[in-house]
Amino acid sequence: MIDHAAPVAPSESRFGPDRTNFLTSHRAQSVGAREFTKLAESLVALAKRAATLNSAEPPVTRLSPDRCIVQLGPVALTVAHIRVGNDVPPGGQLLAIIWNGTIAPRGDHVPERNGARRVPPPPVSVWEESLVVSAAAESSWHWHPNGIDSTGYTSPELAERCMAQLQSAFETALRDNPEPAPLS
Repeated sequence: MIDHAAPVAPSESRFGPDRTNFLTSHRAQSVGAREFTKLAESLVALAKRAATLNSAEPPVTRLSPDRCIVQLGPVALTVAHIRVGNDVPPGGQLLAIIWNGTIAPRGDHVPERNGARRVPPPPVSVWEESLVVSAAAESSWHWHPNGIDSTGYTSPELAERCMAQLQSAFETALRDNPEPAPLS
């Protein structure tokens, strides 16, 4: 008979860095989805504000779980949260691109009508940034351009950074191609 049974500690490797790394956890996936949604909603709100300040038409937006497209007049911003296989690097990458041209068409194509349809020129990338994630917990989620050793941005801060680039591209596009005055 056993008088005293000493508890056996589980092996430390079972609870090592791979187990405790927040970004490799299932919880981080839902946090990542919430952070991307926060980023996309901030981008849409800032684009609407930019359109109002510039007396431009309201932006055209397309949102999906891992993608956001904001078309502001002659320029557009696309943001995609790219995840590969087992998310190496953990948390995936975020790709933000500013385009000169139309990404989100207005959908005015009517297939029942005959005649030539005006096809806009293909968009051209004018700015691009790839970001990685760092987070030890939900509250410390940051997007980093050029690796985690660079300055990190919260989702609202990153939205402002991207909108500053979009605003600059918008102003450049209007300066380079001013719209013709309407005929009286």
